[in-house]
Amino acid sequence: MASDEPEVTTVTSKGQITIPSKLRDQFGLEQGTKLMVVPTEYGLVLKKVDLPSVAEFQQRVEERAETIDLSEDEVTRLVHEARSTTE
Repeated sequence: MASDEPEVTTVTSKGQITIPSKLRDQFGLEQGTKLMVVPTEYGLVLKKVDLPSVAEFQQRVEERAETIDLSEDEVTRLVHEARSTTE
């Protein structure tokens, strides 16, 4: 469902860009949305990162708790590692 019309934006002195409102609406990008910047041989690609809510994350942890033997410290370390890759 990508638009065929290219949009132009400008990089600020702080390295920031504004994504045109038409594209923000089309792709559901709201304030706080995480985007992954992927370098390719053709340029940069922006990919929306859908992180689970706290409730979804807790449910996933509970579902796996019986099958995976990790200490609370190990879980905390893994959470911090995961967060640092998305910031």
